[in-house]
Amino acid sequence: MIGMADSAEEVTQGDSHPDSRADGMSGSLRSLGTYAPESTEPALSPADLPARSRKAFLRHMIGQLAEPVQNRIRALRHNQLQQVRISEQFFREVYELERRFYGQSCALFDARRDILEGSVEPPIQTEKTWPEDPQDALYLDFGNNEELRQLRQKLAPVSPTTLGVPRFWLTVFQNVPLLSELVQDHDEPLLECLMDVRLAYDQDSYTVIFQFRPNSFLHDSSLLLTKRYFLQHSADPEYPFLFEGPEIVRCEGCHIYWRDGSNLTLQTVESRRRNRAHRVTKVMPRESFFRFFAPPQALDLSLADEKTKLILGNDFEVGFLLRTQIVPKAVLFYTGDLVDSMSAASPDSRSLSSEAEQEQAL
Repeated sequence: MIGMADSAEEVTQGDSHPDSRADGMSGSLRSLGTYAPESTEPALSPADLPARSRKAFLRHMIGQLAEPVQNRIRALRHNQLQQVRISEQFFREVYELERRFYGQSCALFDARRDILEGSVEPPIQTEKTWPEDPQDALYLDFGNNEELRQLRQKLAPVSPTTLGVPRFWLTVFQNVPLLSELVQDHDEPLLECLMDVRLAYDQDSYTVIFQFRPNSFLHDSSLLLTKRYFLQHSADPEYPFLFEGPEIVRCEGCHIYWRDGSNLTLQTVESRRRNRAHRVTKVMPRESFFRFFAPPQALDLSLADEKTKLILGNDFEVGFLLRTQIVPKAVLFYTGDLVDSMSAASPDSRSLSSEAEQEQAL
C-alpha cells in the first residue's frame, strides 16, 4: 500500500509539473537500465548439456511432475514402443525388397564382370546419357603437390591392347577411405586378381563374395572368399527407442588356403639373440586386407573387450558399405563420381555411430 500511495503522489505531481514528469520518466528508464539489463546471450537449454547430464536432468524434470502427468508420460512411452514395433515390420519389408530387387540387378552385374574381365567388348559409346558435373574439369597442381606426384608415379601404364579394365576392384578399394585403410602394399598383387564382388542374401544375413581368378597366392579351392554378416531386425530389448533399422550384430569369415609361402597375413622376421652368432627366423602376423576374412569372434558383443569392439565396429561399417554402396555402384567409385559425396558423408556417419554408442552407454 505504501508503494501504491507513493506512485499516486508522483503521478499527481507529474500532471501539474511537466518537467518533473519528464524527470520521473528519465529516472524510471535509468532505473530499468540499472536493475534489468537486456541480455544478449541466448537462454540456457537442456540441449546445451552433455548427453549424460541432459538425460539425468530430464529424468529429474519428469520426477518433479505431478503423478497424473507422469502417468500420461508413461502412456506416451508405451505409445512410442508400439511405433517401434511398426518400424521393425517396415524395415524388415524394406530389407526383403532390397533382397528381391538385387536379384533383378544380377544380369547387369554379370555384364559388368564380363566387361571388366575382357570376355565381352561393349559397343562404342557415342553418347552420354547422364549429366556432366561442371566441376569435373578440375586442375591438378602436380608441380606443388608431392602427394599428387607420388600417386601419378604409381599409375601403371595400360596398353591399348589390354583386355577389360585392369586393377578395377583394387582401384575402387583404394579410392574409398574406409577400405583403403585395409589395403597394404603387399596385398595389391593379389587384389589385382579380384574379378568380382557380389552379394548373397538370406533372411537374417547377407554374404559378400569375392571372386579371384587363378593366381600364385591362393589355392584353387580358395578362389571364392566370403564374409557373412548377421542382422538383427528387431529392436534391442534394453534400448528399444534407439531402433533405426536392422543392424549387423555378428560376422563370420572363411578359411583361406594359401599356396606355400604365399600367406599375405604373415611375414618372416629374422632376429639375432644376445650372445649368439646365428639368426633366428620367426613367422609373425602382419597387417593385411585378407585379415578381413578372419574377424574376432564375440558372440556376446557386450562382453567383448574394447579392442574387439573397435575392430568389429569398423568391420560392420565396412560390411554395410560393401552392401549398400560398393557392390551396386562400383564404377562410380572408380571414376570419382561418388568420391566427394562419400568423403563428406563418412565423418557424419561415424559421428552418428559414435553418438548412438554413447547414448546406449547411458
